[in-house]
Amino acid sequence: MPTKAPVKPLDQRALEAETRASQWLADGNQAREAGRTVKAERCFQKAQFWLDRANLLSDQAERPGPAQ
Repeated sequence: MPTKAPVKPLDQRALEAETRASQWLADGNQAREAGRTVKAERCFQKAQFWLDRANLLSDQAERPGPAQ
């Protein structure tokens, strides 16, 4: 079953993933400074997810990224 092409171009999706990673990292740093270590750890996990996705979309990951 063929899939539809994504609505956003690949470079825009990579930029959005980097932006989300930066925001989650900033939220994690703020939570850590406030002493909320559990929330900080969760934010860092989400930041890592988005950073991995940005690397995949920009073809910097170990596995190949999407063609579109």
